[in-house]
Amino acid sequence: MSDCFDYSSDDTEDDDQYGKEEMDCNEYDDDDFYNSDDQYSGRNQLSDYAIEEESFNSNVVDSPGGKTKLWKPIVPKDFMPDVHAIYLSLEEAVEMYKLYADKAGFGVRLNIVTRFGDKTIKKRYVVCNKMGKIPNRSTDTLDPEGSGRNKRNSNFKITDCKALIKFERLHMQTNACKIYEFEESHNHPLETKEERRYSKRARRLSYKDKEFIVRSSTSNIGATKAHKLQASLQGGYDNVGPEAIDYKNFRRKVGNIIGDKDAQLVVDKMNMRKDELHNYTFEYKCVDNVLNTMFWADETDKLYYKEFGDVISFDATFRTNKYGMIFMPFTAIDNHKRSINIGACLLSNESMESYRWLLEAFLKAHVKHPQLVLTDQDPTILQAVEAIFPTSNHRLCMWHIMKKLQAKVSADFLKNTDFRKRFTKLVWNVYIEPEVFESRWKLLMRKFKLQDKRWFKDMYMDGKLSIPAYFKDMPLHGLMKTTSRSESVNSFFNKYSNSGNLLIYFMMNYDTAIGKQRNAQQKLEHDTKNAKHEMTLPSGLLEHAAAVYTKKNFYEVKKEIFKASWYCSIDSVEKIDGWQVIMITQTDKSKQLKIKCKVELKLPEKEVKCSCNHFIRTGILCHHIFAVLKNNHIEEIPEQYILRRWRMDAISSHLLAMKHVAMEIEDDTFKLLTEAYNNIEYCLDHFKRSKEKLLEFVEKTRTLKQAAMEFGSSNQTSSDNDEEEIIRMLGIRNIPDEINIHPPAFIRTKGSGTKKRMVSAIEKAVAAAKKKTKMCTGCNQYANHNLRTCKVRLARESKTA
Repeated sequence: MSDCFDYSSDDTEDDDQYGKEEMDCNEYDDDDFYNSDDQYSGRNQLSDYAIEEESFNSNVVDSPGGKTKLWKPIVPKDFMPDVHAIYLSLEEAVEMYKLYADKAGFGVRLNIVTRFGDKTIKKRYVVCNKMGKIPNRSTDTLDPEGSGRNKRNSNFKITDCKALIKFERLHMQTNACKIYEFEESHNHPLETKEERRYSKRARRLSYKDKEFIVRSSTSNIGATKAHKLQASLQGGYDNVGPEAIDYKNFRRKVGNIIGDKDAQLVVDKMNMRKDELHNYTFEYKCVDNVLNTMFWADETDKLYYKEFGDVISFDATFRTNKYGMIFMPFTAIDNHKRSINIGACLLSNESMESYRWLLEAFLKAHVKHPQLVLTDQDPTILQAVEAIFPTSNHRLCMWHIMKKLQAKVSADFLKNTDFRKRFTKLVWNVYIEPEVFESRWKLLMRKFKLQDKRWFKDMYMDGKLSIPAYFKDMPLHGLMKTTSRSESVNSFFNKYSNSGNLLIYFMMNYDTAIGKQRNAQQKLEHDTKNAKHEMTLPSGLLEHAAAVYTKKNFYEVKKEIFKASWYCSIDSVEKIDGWQVIMITQTDKSKQLKIKCKVELKLPEKEVKCSCNHFIRTGILCHHIFAVLKNNHIEEIPEQYILRRWRMDAISSHLLAMKHVAMEIEDDTFKLLTEAYNNIEYCLDHFKRSKEKLLEFVEKTRTLKQAAMEFGSSNQTSSDNDEEEIIRMLGIRNIPDEINIHPPAFIRTKGSGTKKRMVSAIEKAVAAAKKKTKMCTGCNQYANHNLRTCKVRLARESKTA
């Protein structure tokens, strides 16, 4: 109980001496001042009003002095307070008056309380919620504007209403109480039935409302949009009790409860997962009690990496949380050729130390090194990968390199020559050897006189980290040539997060996004196992491919077998050292372009290789090899050429269904609540076409509701219980009292900051292209220069000088 005014020991004083009575400030919060029983749940509260509420009138009479009017409620006798009645407890008496107020059309709040010497309640006042004196306002006719201050437009809901009821316990040894004063007249009009939907009681958030707000936030839906969505789901705003501001206030309350404990809560929550989930990895680093870096990977991430971690990429994304921490997911390609997550981290900076720590945590979780790591050109990442993954091949994103081309040479040069076409064809060529690439590069540079350009020199020197020709013999190097998959994954995660997120909200958003990603993966597994493919060719190879590959890979193999049947022909067959050497001619649809390839086959081992290196790049046999297998009447794809990573049974379906969130939130109460909601929705769905069944169901729910109301009268809850509910919704054990880990201050990442940063050449070129051109009188051309800076004029004058 509150100790705001501790005068309760003097139990003999007259109750009208307000100075010796106490306001019960903390026992009930602001919401409880207004009909605080919890009998109305958000979803059906307005329909409950429509079923139970009747329209009662009020008598309007003059006050004793005749200066004002008074409104006296007219309600059924059964709801009128009985001044001669004895109530079993103060709670029952208060509940009786709240029900009366509800029928009459006004709200109430708990007011004065006095106590016995043992601190138990002796007397309780319940007053109209419009009780209270309007504060005085200062007025200055010489300064009506208030010295230039902006005055807030405001109004008062209080009217100094005197309606109230006073209860007192019979004596200290019993809970029974009686009414000793009752004033029923109000100095304001009472609410009509239609107006009651705007009362605070009708606007109280039910548990389902609160859960809807929190769950909506996991999909990056704010409080206002959540309210709009709820109105749509319930058939209109008339069927939603709380207003949008109530949703926003609750969301703000959640943020206030989290407060500066954000980082501590996230670390505690992740440690809880580490304790409760099998094979869950969570690592974090603090500097001076401030969260610096954290990495996490669950068992499914590790399973994905084990099967598909030969080629990975990672790229930073920003604006996912209010602290500016950098989010970096690790991406691989699964057996359906979809991007999957194999771990994630949050960084406070992009320093060499942070990336080294991150890759060490990644290696600790996954044990083995990847074969190929694809990143952008960040030099700190380059150094960290070389240090932590010394046996892995590091490849730089070609797209990031090639987009700089237009900034390194003039626009006229690119427009008036075929350099761009020839250059692009050379650097993206996957068929040539490194020696061939180097010779063609030198010829191209000499032809266009670019051999002295520094950028081209640097690109040539770093070619072993980016040019496809240098990765020609590396298995599966064709799966990723750019970081586009990482950027796509970043975009996917950004849809579920925003720059104002607390870390605890960010992790909830991340869980939702991962859940969607894995649900899509399970759906693909289901579709693959239940797919019946159409065999367009009478080929045993095609039937075998349908039995072993996922649907996506089967279509690619089918395409190769189709090309083998229609576009490939065998020119010659030779036997050299036990190998059949077959020369294949491939044509296009027009039968004009011809490509020669050499295929080598060794029987009976069924070893095969092709000069096009398609299998090395992608892990799937090429059409040249399928033409040879078909010619040798081989009806099944050799087992050694069916990579496990492309098979439909690469991962067991029950392993994909493993949970990635801790079980703490799924306690018995949560499961029962979910089951109850599902049962109600199931019944409504099946009874909606039968009026008799629906009426029977409604009668049963009314009985249950009445029981809930009776239970609520003896088990009052207040918004103090919000914290407990929020803890359950956030999936945490408790709100810590001691904070050992603090969130970082806002982080300034690379490229952010002041307007004084250096502008790149490409930005200058784009800005110049957007400028309006004017006629230069020096060269008679529309250009971005004038006569003073015209190069043609300057050259002409230098010749005549």
